[in-house]
Amino acid sequence: MSIVLVLIVFFGMILLGVPVAFSMLAISALYFATGPIPSFVELLPQKVFEGIDYIVLTAIPFFLLAGEIMNRSGMAERLMHFANLIVGRVRGGFAYVNVLASLLFSGLTGVAVGDIAALGKLEVEAMEKSGYPRAFAAAVTVSSSLVGPIIPPSGVIILYCAIMNTSVGGMFLAALIPGVLMAVADMLIIGVEARKRNFPVANVSRTWPDFVLSTKDATLALLMPVLLIGGIVGGIMTPTEAAAAAVVYALFVGTVIYRALSLRQLARIFISSGFDAARLLFMIGSALAMTWIFALENVSGLASDFFSTLDVSPIVLVICINILFLVLGMFMDAALALILFAPVIAPVAYAAGMGDLQFGIMVIVNVTIGLATPPIGNVLFAMCSVVSLKTSDLVRELLPFLALKFILLVLVGTVPALTTFIPSLLGFN
Repeated sequence: MSIVLVLIVFFGMILLGVPVAFSMLAISALYFATGPIPSFVELLPQKVFEGIDYIVLTAIPFFLLAGEIMNRSGMAERLMHFANLIVGRVRGGFAYVNVLASLLFSGLTGVAVGDIAALGKLEVEAMEKSGYPRAFAAAVTVSSSLVGPIIPPSGVIILYCAIMNTSVGGMFLAALIPGVLMAVADMLIIGVEARKRNFPVANVSRTWPDFVLSTKDATLALLMPVLLIGGIVGGIMTPTEAAAAAVVYALFVGTVIYRALSLRQLARIFISSGFDAARLLFMIGSALAMTWIFALENVSGLASDFFSTLDVSPIVLVICINILFLVLGMFMDAALALILFAPVIAPVAYAAGMGDLQFGIMVIVNVTIGLATPPIGNVLFAMCSVVSLKTSDLVRELLPFLALKFILLVLVGTVPALTTFIPSLLGFN
């Protein structure tokens, strides 16, 4: 069974609606059963286990749990109120609030869909009541939520580091500038649209007591990612220890300070986070079993040979790599695209002069954009479901945001300083 046939059958099963993890296991079993050594099928369970037998991956369930606790404790509303006090009184103010709130909230959840679940309906309804078209409000919310998997702490970054054996601290630092630039890009589009469409200016009350209270609430939330990144980068905590500390901190803030969580709610949060972690880890294990096929078929070598025959400039190569991952992101989950194809394409990028941090952040930003592109786009369809909107209307408003993000992708791939400047200051590069 050739690698081309493996990929055709794999994507065919996905389009038919077969769960991704089961599709990968079925393809792997079929490949080895029809190969020269059918007994290799017996090794699949071992390969699935090996796929999740990385100590750094134990951080992911803790980060999911911490994000869910902060989400359910009302942190989203507090951060949105704080953002409104800062940027709410300019033209298009509510749209800027949307972006800033997502930027702040991303440091808590690190998950774009979590941002949509916590802030999506609240932000869109607030913007719509203030005179913004619903489709534009939803587009701003979707685009700003894509910062979630980039700004640390990020589960996707931790997953990438486990796959590629890259420093978690270095990747966290490398993600800061691109993550902020993604938010700035959204604000540029908003600024242009605010003038063109004459969006309203919000009338925000800024009393001193309200500002002090809102700042206190926001500080309690924003202190968590600061402590985590500082602990990891400073060598005080491993990523897993930092994730566990995040859970303890989130529990303390949510139950003792905010007093927003009951025992029943906590039980539901633990159960929900447990199921989410189990699904993700099972998919990771299944995907890394499938990468065994890629290794046996020397897909990395084939990719390297293909790109070397193109004989193009580094910037064109960067664009080609980005187009490849954008297409992959349209059809599969971000984590899956990284697991299956990042190890294959990385040698090509390294040979072209890209560093490991630069390549890692570029592909992570890339597959994150895929969350907002059809036909799979989880964030795209989650937003349509939350606010009862047609996908075509949302995509039309979203196109300028995505176009500017693609330009940012090319910049990340061609300007090393965007990803290496901060890590080099702290000795990670």
